[in-house]
Amino acid sequence: MKKTFLILSIGLLTHLGYSQKGQSFPEINVIDLNDKALAIPNDTKGKFSLIGLAFSEAAQQDLYSWSQPVFSEFMDENNLSSLVYDPNIHLILMFTGANQVAYKKAKKKIEEGTDESLKDNIVLYKGAMDDYRKKLKMKDRKKPYFFVLDKSGKIIYTASGRYSSKILNEVGNLIEE
Repeated sequence: MKKTFLILSIGLLTHLGYSQKGQSFPEINVIDLNDKALAIPNDTKGKFSLIGLAFSEAAQQDLYSWSQPVFSEFMDENNLSSLVYDPNIHLILMFTGANQVAYKKAKKKIEEGTDESLKDNIVLYKGAMDDYRKKLKMKDRKKPYFFVLDKSGKIIYTASGRYSSKILNEVGNLIEE
C-alpha cells in the first residue's frame, strides 16, 4: 500500500542540524520486507539516498504529513518531476529495547499492509539504539528523522518532523541528477 510507505517514508524532514554534514552515515544492517539483507550506507552507494528513521509510535503523525508529497516528487512514475530523480529511498523502522519483543508480529503486520512495489523500501532493524542516537544526534524519540546521503554515503542534509514544501524542494535540489 503506497500510502503506508509514504506515511512512513519521508515524514522525516523538517529541521536541519541533527548530525554533522559531511559525516559518514553509520553502518546499519537491516532486512527489507522481502527478507533481503541490506547494509546502509554500503549497499546504497553510487546513488543519492533518502534515509528515514523512526523508532517510536509517537513519530507516526509527523510521518503521515510526508506521504503524498514524497511519493509524487520522487517515486510516481506518472509524474514528470520524478523522472529527474533516482534516489534510493529507505525507511528504517527500528525495534530497540523492549520493542524487540514485538518485532516478528510487527513485521508480519507491516508486510501485510505494504504494497509489493514498496517492500524493498521499508526496512527493519532490530538491536541497540544508543549508538545511532548519539552518532546521528537524534534526541527526541517522538520525531522521525531523515537523512540525505550523497553517492558516497556521507550525510549532506538532515531534518525531522512534519512536512514542509520548502524542505522537500531543498531535498529535491540536492538529489537532482
